[in-house]
Amino acid sequence: MGKTDIRTWEGGYIRKDAKGRDVYIIRRQVNGQRVTISTRAHTPKAAFEHLRRFEADPESYCPEGSRVRQAVYLDEALALEFLVWLRDVKKNSREWLEKQKRYLAWWADQLKGLDLRGGSGPRRVSLTEHILPALERAPNRTHRIAVLKAFYSWMRKEKHLLNANEDPTFQTLVVPQARPEQWKRTKVIPREHYLLVREHLAPHWRDGMDVQAGTGWHVTEVIRFAKAGSIEPYRGEAEGIAGVLVCPQTKSGEPLRTAVSAEALEAGKRLLERGTFGREKYGMAINAACKVAGIPPFTPGRFRHSVATWAIEKGAAPANVAAFLNHKSASTTRRFYATHAVPTKVPTLI
Repeated sequence: MGKTDIRTWEGGYIRKDAKGRDVYIIRRQVNGQRVTISTRAHTPKAAFEHLRRFEADPESYCPEGSRVRQAVYLDEALALEFLVWLRDVKKNSREWLEKQKRYLAWWADQLKGLDLRGGSGPRRVSLTEHILPALERAPNRTHRIAVLKAFYSWMRKEKHLLNANEDPTFQTLVVPQARPEQWKRTKVIPREHYLLVREHLAPHWRDGMDVQAGTGWHVTEVIRFAKAGSIEPYRGEAEGIAGVLVCPQTKSGEPLRTAVSAEALEAGKRLLERGTFGREKYGMAINAACKVAGIPPFTPGRFRHSVATWAIEKGAAPANVAAFLNHKSASTTRRFYATHAVPTKVPTLI
């Protein structure tokens, strides 16, 4: 529907349904929140009756009329249904699902016996009386807020259990902007630690670590590469580059191509020959090797930060590092890694 096709009425605006009929939509500000809800009415007379009922009690308004809306509680069954949706539809990782499960259980304790349909009722969830006080001294507030907002969004958009005006988090509870992890604590693996651990790893895990150190890839990308990747010749003229490792199916849908040194190229060839790479066993192997080497343990997920930082510390420009890591913008690289002045001379990245 174009802007010129939009028609308004006293309660909001009018749209067309699939059968070409007018449908009257109520759009109002309720308690500082923008509420948009269909009356499902097709005539002006019926629409104004809906508007009258809505304005009399916005929080209890229901297009169906006299149907009594039952209270919604954060019980085990509803939480499980949400987690299954996150797993099967949103494809959340197992680690994040476990964390969300714990946070939902925590919220269930905080909101026990309260109707999740927010409002002025005595047993309804309130942002100021229940949600914010619970968060005041809670650790990991950002994750707790994110999980609660996602849960309410799911109840509105997927389950249709409540409307926007019944959601106490809608346009009121904001997920705090996370500061880059690099600003809070270093995630960089000292290069000497990488070399020490390398000596105590079995060949297969050593190859995976060499590929990460040579590409800055995530572990998931190493796994996809080992399963269905490929190698291409390098057609440029950069010194020290022996070939291109190609990882299929990145987030954008396009293959990820990274030019690498001879060492990383040979490691990549061996990974392709094996055809598999296990994430959990890889992390366990690195942890065990750290203990043997007598150094603080690190996880393979820190290699991307490390590769970028190693390159910048050698004098690489953030724009070059951004291109190498497949960042959409060099500002991402500067935000996370370029915390000091960068020399104008640009050496080889790896």
